Amino acid sequence: MFKTDEGAAEKEICLIFESMLRHRVSIVILDEIDIISDTSTSDRAGIEAKLFSIIVKLIDSINENDWENPCKGQIFIIGTTNRHHAINSHLYRPGRLDRIYELVIKKSEQRLGLLKIMSEKLPFIEEQKDLILQKVSRMTHGFVATDLQYLCTQVAIQLVREGNKNIDGDSCEDLDNPYVHVKFQHFEEALKVVKPSNLNEFQTKIPDIRFSDIFGIDEIIEDLKLTVIEPFHNPQEFIKFGISPPRGILVYGPPGVGKTILSCAIAAETGINFIFVESSHIRSKIVGESENNISRMFAQAKANSPCVLFIDQIEILASVRGISATSENTEDRIVTSFLTEMDGIFTSRNREGPEVEVLVITATNRPEIIDPALLRPGRLDQHIYIPPPNYEQRISILKGKFQKMLTNITNDQLSYLAQDTDGFSGADLDNLCREAALISIRENIDNEKITYDHFVQAKSLCKASLLDYQPVFISSKSVEIKDG
Repeated sequence: MFKTDEGAAEKEICLIFESMLRHRVSIVILDEIDIISDTSTSDRAGIEAKLFSIIVKLIDSINENDWENPCKGQIFIIGTTNRHHAINSHLYRPGRLDRIYELVIKKSEQRLGLLKIMSEKLPFIEEQKDLILQKVSRMTHGFVATDLQYLCTQVAIQLVREGNKNIDGDSCEDLDNPYVHVKFQHFEEALKVVKPSNLNEFQTKIPDIRFSDIFGIDEIIEDLKLTVIEPFHNPQEFIKFGISPPRGILVYGPPGVGKTILSCAIAAETGINFIFVESSHIRSKIVGESENNISRMFAQAKANSPCVLFIDQIEILASVRGISATSENTEDRIVTSFLTEMDGIFTSRNREGPEVEVLVITATNRPEIIDPALLRPGRLDQHIYIPPPNYEQRISILKGKFQKMLTNITNDQLSYLAQDTDGFSGADLDNLCREAALISIRENIDNEKITYDHFVQAKSLCKASLLDYQPVFISSKSVEIKDG
């Protein structure tokens, strides 16, 4: 549609619509319509804005023509996009593109149906095929048809490689070779390579940490298993008692106590897609760009549901409204946009059923400046406070660290070390262990153990970051660790 000559694109689109009117019934498909109808198009000059204006006028003229000349050609317009959130709302007015259909693959039954078709030529053992594909369908949250096709291709490549190894000197071009059959392990290996294509826009990662890898916050972990993990896997058990699964979680506490690690572990334990977003990457100096980024972030989460959306440093996006120093009220508009998107997720989920589609987890070390509207029930309705570790928690954290280190620390020495690290966060203790290991290596690279003396020397190099920490905000709804 785009031409180098000025006015050529506008002229061509007009000619297309005129030619359609000569036919009794015509269908016009506008593929990737978001390119010319982006939400910011109306605010900038250029060919996109001109084309958008012309298309809107042509659609309106078609509707007028339908009433005035009912015998003339009828035109039906279909627009397609994978960026529904980016389309200018003017296009959705009655008489234009007034019906919206979302083509999504969210249920494992849908993925199973696609996998059965796409894996027809793969050599399964017939008795195992259904069981394998059912397992794979439950592991491929957020996968679209092309992702599933690529997954099957990767499995086929593995089979060819195995066939080449099994047949001495012969190439295995035929997947029907009796030496190779598809196993569940082939799909597991392929899933290490193939990821949902919709997860490419924002920073994403597969959490490799579990609750068993986190020490010192056992009470919080047990509560999370009951209130967060169970509702994900068995939502109906909670619904029948009138208990709604949590809609959002706020994890707060001083720096270095494990807020991000805990959030990653929640995603890993639920076994679903995980989107990790730094709030500083969403904020923009360009007016309106921050709101667009927020819309894209939530749209991606919904497209890959069920999904955990983790937003770090949430205070950057949702600080208290009414104190903006700019004439555009930038802060207020960003908060309003964020609240609207969150409510949109929950409204959609309630309409679809009790299953959790998107769990929003946020983390901050400044909860006192977060807008109260975000903290009310129905949004971030579960608050988790992680305080500085006390004596017993420091012992637990150090024991966990020592499991992966070569040390000869006795229980008494461990107790002394925990007493001497008052005000240390989990990150500080991690740094202490690292420094002790480096001291041991510098002393003698052939050392087989890290001794208590190495930790004493390391302690003189490490400072307690939370020695004078005083919490300024503790929610009445918080789950927190009891001081020992």
